[in-house]
Amino acid sequence: MTSVLLAAAACSAGDDTVDGTRAACAEGGALNACPEAARTPEGACWRLVDCAVIPVRKANGFDWGSCVSRIEGATDDRQRLMIDCIASSSCDALKVNGSPDNTFQDLVCFELGGK
Repeated sequence: MTSVLLAAAACSAGDDTVDGTRAACAEGGALNACPEAARTPEGACWRLVDCAVIPVRKANGFDWGSCVSRIEGATDDRQRLMIDCIASSSCDALKVNGSPDNTFQDLVCFELGGK
């Protein structure tokens, strides 16, 4: 009976559970059958926050609000490129040197929006 309880405990919540964007879904895309990030400026910027690429709030720096403003300031076609790039990229691909305290100039997906 004791060995059955130990075996059950060993198979319970542990390495068989994963949560958050840093889990298997951090790779994004249909191949992993993961839900896509929301295809809005807000959704794209939340993905950057969830992936620890940018902070939610930062005094005098690039943060979630700055991210939304940056995307919304682009033309519709460029907005779509930036949003699609962020939504389909893995967290590791989105990170740059200094994340989450970097500036948007380092983010490849923002270069699609022009300067």
